[in-house]
Amino acid sequence: MAFSKKIKKSKPILVVLNEENIIKRASKGFDRIIGKKSFINERFEDFIDIDFENFLGTNEVIDIRKKKYFVSVFNLEKDDYREKFILLFDISFVYEMDKKIYCYEEIFNKLNDGIIISDEDGRILLYNKAQETLEGLTRSENEGKFIWEVYNYHSPENSEHRQVFKTGVPIVNEYKSHIRGKNVEKYVAYSTYPIVREGETIAVFSISGNESEMLNLLSETIELKRKLKRNKEIEYSDNGTVYNFDDIKGISIIINKTVREAEQLALLKGNLLLIGETGVGKEMFAQSIHNISNRNEKFFAINCAALPENLLESTLFGTTKGSFTGSVDQEGYFEAVGEGTLFLDELNSMPVYMQTKLLRVLQEKKFRKVGATHTKNLKCRIICAINEEPEKLVRENKLREDLFYRISRLCLVIPPLRERKEDIVYLLNYFISKHSDILDKNIVGMTNELKELLFEYQWPGNVRELEHVVENLVISASSEQTVLDSDNLPRFLRNKILKDKDIDNKTVNSLPQTLNEIERKLIVESLNKFNWNITKSAKHLGIIRQSLIYRMKKLDITKESDLWI
Repeated sequence: MAFSKKIKKSKPILVVLNEENIIKRASKGFDRIIGKKSFINERFEDFIDIDFENFLGTNEVIDIRKKKYFVSVFNLEKDDYREKFILLFDISFVYEMDKKIYCYEEIFNKLNDGIIISDEDGRILLYNKAQETLEGLTRSENEGKFIWEVYNYHSPENSEHRQVFKTGVPIVNEYKSHIRGKNVEKYVAYSTYPIVREGETIAVFSISGNESEMLNLLSETIELKRKLKRNKEIEYSDNGTVYNFDDIKGISIIINKTVREAEQLALLKGNLLLIGETGVGKEMFAQSIHNISNRNEKFFAINCAALPENLLESTLFGTTKGSFTGSVDQEGYFEAVGEGTLFLDELNSMPVYMQTKLLRVLQEKKFRKVGATHTKNLKCRIICAINEEPEKLVRENKLREDLFYRISRLCLVIPPLRERKEDIVYLLNYFISKHSDILDKNIVGMTNELKELLFEYQWPGNVRELEHVVENLVISASSEQTVLDSDNLPRFLRNKILKDKDIDNKTVNSLPQTLNEIERKLIVESLNKFNWNITKSAKHLGIIRQSLIYRMKKLDITKESDLWI
């Protein structure tokens, strides 16, 4: 029975005594308190032991037959008429409720699953020991605080607890990672539910489980599978992919750690966000994740920057006949990919209105074709990729903040090549061997001068650019040549690498020259980002198209000499 209902049901019992403490009358229910039906003209102390002198004018709590009662005693005197009034109020339910709360807390603290409960204001009511272990936080730090303060949300609206409280819709079987001490990630499976009483949501709770131990075991299984696959040539082209994790090359600690994290994320259900600069291999990771988790299903990829805005919606959602001039019944990628994986590359280039529609699809797991009146269930896993820092994109209104929080529950950051320098020489040798075989050359290495030049280069195009450079080096080598040197660099590559080296090495420069170099670098980066689309690059730089064309001519920027491939 609810606490408030028990209060309403419980009524005080009035007992009237004479001067000798003899019971003269009592209200209904007193017989149940003392366990005897006959009590009139009996002494009150024979049933309930009270020190009337100490109780007079005070309120006390006493035990009567293993129950708790709140007692008030007062005298009524008028002329020669004297009576003693005793009020008894059964408050056993209060102690029972306190006992229940204590038992519940003991149970919660013995559970292996983490539990968080927040009230209607968003304050944390309960935070059990298992949750402390999962997150590396303490109960005393969290209870009583707003949930968005504890988890550093920018606003209460970004808190899932507040979303569930407002909508009443639970979030079931989601995943997220928590950073604990020493930057160790622990992956947590959780569900969040509303607590509804008489049609009104009064609180929200989450139940979380630690997936990390299971993932470690699964990682061992993955490694065994990979060792087995090395002796077998597995063809993935039937599902739309060409890469798996064995194709991601490198010897650095950071790239190997990233691959292990990606393998773990592949085994978790839920959408995934990849963060990495142009050329780091985001689609390679996306395909590898798909192939280790769902190899028999389809893999579709869309570059949101390359697809025209007016085609993006119909490509994703599909169309119905007659929805617009010339439209036909056609499946969109959401439907055609089935239970496979849809990879949305350069999500930050997607128009904001389309980001809003994508957010709705992710929230409801349903979509509607353009022109259709009914919805279809979304069955696929969606992997999104962005090529800039998410905070910067949100700040510049290129990425909706609520969409970022929705897609970043599972997140993988792919490091740029300049942050794993030890991989540069390894990749140079790997790509020399690869393209030497392809082109039927006998190249076995490169001069120290060329190696040092390439090692010091910053590689803004990352691994993709490095492979392109090596391929061009091998192409330019003669049939008798076995060692590559700087003379094998094509003119446009030599100019690009030397310009970058000169900019980094210069300590003193004239102001106009420095400004020109900075301007040139910004323009080239923007052009490569938008595949040398002048209109989009100008918009990104905040200038008009004609101004960009003029500056390109002035700074001698051409696609032939400055393209990153």
